[in-house]
Amino acid sequence: MGYKALIYSINHNNIDFYKKGLLNLNCKINVVYSFTDFERFLLSETPQIIIMDLELDNTDAITVIKEIKSHLLSTQPFIIICSNKADDFIEISALNSGADEFIELPINHLIFESKMKALCKRIKNGIEQNIQQGFFIDHEQYKIYLGEVAHTLPRLEFKLLNLLFSQPNKIFSKDEIASQIWNNKDISAKRTIDIHIRNIRKELGEDIIKTYRGLGYCLRLNT
Repeated sequence: MGYKALIYSINHNNIDFYKKGLLNLNCKINVVYSFTDFERFLLSETPQIIIMDLELDNTDAITVIKEIKSHLLSTQPFIIICSNKADDFIEISALNSGADEFIELPINHLIFESKMKALCKRIKNGIEQNIQQGFFIDHEQYKIYLGEVAHTLPRLEFKLLNLLFSQPNKIFSKDEIASQIWNNKDISAKRTIDIHIRNIRKELGEDIIKTYRGLGYCLRLNT
């Protein structure tokens, strides 16, 4: 399977090094150089791996992690922070903020690649476990798994289901859905959302989304 990786760095040597470590792992690699581009990317994509330098342009990786956690991502990415500062306090702060790995630079490229291979194996095992448990969204292939059966949806309906999946059993109002998916609350006054919900139910089953009259919709998963 393929993996979606995002590199956030302003150091071109580091970017080339990170790319080299991901080269043989069937990764689709995206690179951003600013916080604005990083935020824009997260609004439209869900990477499985994020690699970034500790020190960034006008910000730092620990601050960026808070932004990642604030987004409604159905699957939180694995976050790797890299730094040439050998400092226990910085490493502890990075890990406590939510990073999954802290790598001190420079590091042998074969060791870095081995760490990335191990990470991809963890991602693959997690996906397989989620599929076995009954429901999983594959953002790379744009597929929804119910059990081991794969389903596909049009782009907007995929995004809508992904939003509901970000917080299962939470009731999302039409205003919330319209704002998140269309960036326009006015659309909630129309039947557009109802039509997309109906199409999702037609593909995945009537019980997958529950309607709360006057309140909104929520994704119902067996727990």
